[in-house]
Amino acid sequence: MTMKFSRPALWMAFASGLSAGPAMGAHELLDLSLEELSSVEVVSVSRKAQRLADTPAAVTVLTRDDIRRSGAQSIPEVLRQVPGVQVARIGSGRWAVSVRGFNNRFSSKLLVQVDGRSVYSPLFSGVIWESLNLMLEDVERIEVVRGPGASLWGANAVNGVINIVTRRASATLGSLVRLSVDDTGRAEAAVRQGVELDSGAAMRLYARSVNRAPFEMADGSSARDEQSGWRAGFRVDSPGVDRWRVDGEVFRQRSPEVVVLPVVGTLDSNFDYEGAHLSAHRGGTWLGGDTSLRASLDYTRMSLSANVETEVTGADIDFQHRLPLVGRHEWIWGLGLRYQHSETAAQPVPLSFSPAVSNLQTFSAFVQDEITLVPKRWRLSAGARLEARNTTRPELQPSVRLLWTPTNRDSVWWHWSRAARTASLGELHARFVLGFGPYPPFPQAATVAVPNSALGSEHLNALEFGFRHQMETGYVEAVAFRHRYTDLISNGFGRVNFAGTFPPAPDIELIRGNNAAAVAEGLELGLDAAINRHVRLGAAYTLMRVAYDTRGDAVQVAADADRANRNANHWLVLTAHFDLPAQQWVDVQWRYGGALRAQPAPGVDSYAVTDLRYARQLNPALELSLTITNLFDERHTEFSSDYFPSPYAYDGRRVVLTGRWQF
Repeated sequence: MTMKFSRPALWMAFASGLSAGPAMGAHELLDLSLEELSSVEVVSVSRKAQRLADTPAAVTVLTRDDIRRSGAQSIPEVLRQVPGVQVARIGSGRWAVSVRGFNNRFSSKLLVQVDGRSVYSPLFSGVIWESLNLMLEDVERIEVVRGPGASLWGANAVNGVINIVTRRASATLGSLVRLSVDDTGRAEAAVRQGVELDSGAAMRLYARSVNRAPFEMADGSSARDEQSGWRAGFRVDSPGVDRWRVDGEVFRQRSPEVVVLPVVGTLDSNFDYEGAHLSAHRGGTWLGGDTSLRASLDYTRMSLSANVETEVTGADIDFQHRLPLVGRHEWIWGLGLRYQHSETAAQPVPLSFSPAVSNLQTFSAFVQDEITLVPKRWRLSAGARLEARNTTRPELQPSVRLLWTPTNRDSVWWHWSRAARTASLGELHARFVLGFGPYPPFPQAATVAVPNSALGSEHLNALEFGFRHQMETGYVEAVAFRHRYTDLISNGFGRVNFAGTFPPAPDIELIRGNNAAAVAEGLELGLDAAINRHVRLGAAYTLMRVAYDTRGDAVQVAADADRANRNANHWLVLTAHFDLPAQQWVDVQWRYGGALRAQPAPGVDSYAVTDLRYARQLNPALELSLTITNLFDERHTEFSSDYFPSPYAYDGRRVVLTGRWQF
């Protein structure tokens, strides 16, 4: 049965979801000496520019050249080549992206930032990936920190931090036009103009369109999840030492999908996203140290088939100060304040929010001391972040990192952290009907998830041990981790209520509580090596196990097992990059994903696919590239949506021809 979206059915779909090493680009890499390779800088680990060789963390830096040669059209596709990052495609624009387990559509334990601005939604406690269609030509690098970063970045930086750093406006002067068309005839365009201002500052303006073909269903019919939208923005950077930056964006995205619910049937739905942000940043010196002040305003609106709307408006201000070196100590401290206002229009049945309007206020303060124990050999970093939110009790999130560098090529580190994940608005305030079924001796009963405004935070204690060896033109890395989670939010049986109707039709309550616990442990291996000036090879392998404690009632035990088995036990990505004569490039990526044991029938089997990209520089202004994904695989599926349950969508062979003009 297929029908258009009705408002109650829509809310049932929404409700069911709520319950549920360093890498350099080949050109850059081969031109760097060992000393220069060790000097690659990251900022996401210690909130300061720091040599990769001095970083006591499992961190991977994807450069602009890595992004270009991946052939990716979206950020999740780029992240596939990072060990420890599980990327599963749900549909044409829908993704499940996580670090070190707990993979789902919105990945509640992963903090994602763009130039330090969080894109973490308080509605789902996650990232709406389909609305994050950045212009990849403007991304300078992507820093991926595997493991907790909460002592510096705050609650929700539990399993990892992904910081997307865009290019300075002065680096994008001139004009760029990009046109692409796929094998179905769908075209996309992007334009950018960079200019230098009279004051010495630089500005860029940019815009891009999104037009992606739908995936297939199991019977070969269209999954009806084609993507369409646009994004436009600007950035202005000042020259000089005390630099400032102002940037802003507006976007609109339509992401339709098919939702399947018991009793109700199959529903065609439209998910519309629109939003805007305005950010400002100022860097300088104060009391002899480096300072940074950042402020931003955000607005996001989500509409489900134009019948129901959710709006989130936020303001964020963040200050940090890095003190000058005092003896063997280097201190950095900071303060932050965030305000988020959300309004959700909902039907009394089957879904309601109480209250429908929420105001979240978060105050944070952090401090970290980096101590040189033995110069050039041993260094200790210790710090903590205090975060107070008006919906939960204050959380103290400490961290300790110990780094040993026995040679200028080798780094060995040990890391312990405690992190917290605050409950989402849906978990705190949503009451909804999950479905209907027999409940002997009654012929039918409704299962109802009830809100719990007293939900506390989820907690993590993490241990990590890592080793990194820098070769002349590459690196090898091995990281072992064990994460112990407590106070995880899970559903359990509650009361059975009777509404007084005849014949009697009871409501069975499911109550959310901090009742679950789990362990995630694994091994991450990374390799990047240039064989010569024309060939570069890479590998990223992850072996992982997620297991919940067996406790609670039957509903909780079954739900916990389902969540654990939505994570692959292992996955592998191999890459090869070839530089050919006459400015030609060939890039190959081979991906293997392990089976997901808990997905509903027919399930997700293991799969292996190959992606190929060929590019040629025809003249100084024009580059043409041809990208083929799933080259030898007719089609496969990778994940079943745990929010808004939908049929499996199958990714088939896709071909994209792209022309890029710069002048």
